[in-house]
Amino acid sequence: MGYELNLMYFILTLLPIIAVLTLIMVLKWSGGKSGAFSWFLAIIIGYFVFGADLQLIAVASLKGLWTTIFILYIIWGAMALYNIVNKIDGFTVIAHTFTGLTGNTKVLQLLVISWGFVALLQGVAGFGTPVAVAAPLLVGLGFNPIIATSSALLGRAWAVTFGSLGSSYGALLKMTNLDPGGLSFWSSIFLTIVCIVTGLSISYLYNGKKGLKKGAPASLAIAGGMGCTLIIVANLVLPYIASLVSGLVGMIIGTLILPRTGWYNNHLAKSREKVHNMSFYTAFAPYLILLILAFGIYLTPIKSILSGFKVGLPFPRTETTMGVVNQATSSYSPISIFTTPGTMVFLSVLISLIYFKLKGLWKKNYGIEVFNSLLKQAIPSTVTVMTMSMMSVVMMETGMTALLAKETANIASGVFPIASPFIGILGAFMTGSNTSSNIVFAAFQRDVAMFLGINSLVISALQTTGGAIGTAISPMSVALGTGVTNIAGREGEIIKRIIIYVIIMGLSVGIPAYVLLYYFGV
Repeated sequence: MGYELNLMYFILTLLPIIAVLTLIMVLKWSGGKSGAFSWFLAIIIGYFVFGADLQLIAVASLKGLWTTIFILYIIWGAMALYNIVNKIDGFTVIAHTFTGLTGNTKVLQLLVISWGFVALLQGVAGFGTPVAVAAPLLVGLGFNPIIATSSALLGRAWAVTFGSLGSSYGALLKMTNLDPGGLSFWSSIFLTIVCIVTGLSISYLYNGKKGLKKGAPASLAIAGGMGCTLIIVANLVLPYIASLVSGLVGMIIGTLILPRTGWYNNHLAKSREKVHNMSFYTAFAPYLILLILAFGIYLTPIKSILSGFKVGLPFPRTETTMGVVNQATSSYSPISIFTTPGTMVFLSVLISLIYFKLKGLWKKNYGIEVFNSLLKQAIPSTVTVMTMSMMSVVMMETGMTALLAKETANIASGVFPIASPFIGILGAFMTGSNTSSNIVFAAFQRDVAMFLGINSLVISALQTTGGAIGTAISPMSVALGTGVTNIAGREGEIIKRIIIYVIIMGLSVGIPAYVLLYYFGV
């Protein structure tokens, strides 16, 4: 009877997630409508099945809304940045320059920006900023918005754990209390595997077998460079800068080495014909400013000084009738006002406007036109992020998310290493963050590994690897991508297109881990 009861709870807990995927992917509802329905469904299940009272539901929903401020801050800033560059026709110049740098090969352009450049940004800023910057940049270069958004989401995933100056890795260390050297070693190995799969996936995503054939040499070369760099830096230098350095290596290989090879050396790209009076550096200035601000603040003592200014909301203690307790907090999910990525983006917007005005490129009517475009683009994504976040927090605070993980572990105990990265993926899908996924599930995964008598370092590394992969299909991350590329409401197309690659990435680390643990006794 107990097993039947647990199974019933497990199925009920899955319903909000099934609803999101079905409504978005099959019925083609917008992200906002799907999120609102699934949030309401989570409330009903939480109240009638998991014993949540109205106070808990209200508090959880408010926590979800507060969490969205951080994400929306980035979305609105990135949209403004894109619209500003687009308004002065900067993407014409940027496209011409990148065409020359990448040998006039579109798939190489896509790999360099959605994979190498994204990893570089992830290494410094993270938290959605790479997708928010790279996806509209790719659209400006002429790529289909669906391809641009999907590629940026996939290209970012492998760099998440050691990105954001190691915030996800730091959460893993804190929650597991395991050997840092062992965690960085196994995480870097698994993430390198994901890195290899990522390049090939983006190439195939771009143009099927033709894209894979054309992009495979570049994918393997860039993955080899970035993967080896990740392993070396994470284990011999400093894990917290591994993604940053790896992304830089990927950019160098993609723009300075590969275009000189026989695979990508298209002589049409050598034309120096000017397409615009504007220079590349002027057109690309907003993104250069963003990089300079990010490096200047995140890699210097300035960050520690400014990080002390935080704003968070107080929330009371809540508890379900089934004993799930959420402790009271005086500052829930505090935002560092001066160092949050959104501030970096908006500062870039402000400085760019001043710069373009001084250069005589910014006309009087441009401001209102950009503002109107921004409102039109941002509102649908804002609704999606808000409703998805509220659904996620309601599920977490009623105990539904924890039950999903525990029952998945019970059902798949015989092949737990294969299931382990998918628990991490679930965590990131629900929260939109690898850091949050590690906070929610890392200790749980470690404990299951110890109970089963298998290497907890390997399992914990699979957790953070899965959490990184899962950011690619998190509804909140997808909504960010569709918002900045002006295709809000098409989140289902994105998830439907890339979910197979996410599954392949999960299996690409889960299966080798299973073999290592059960056949080689690692």
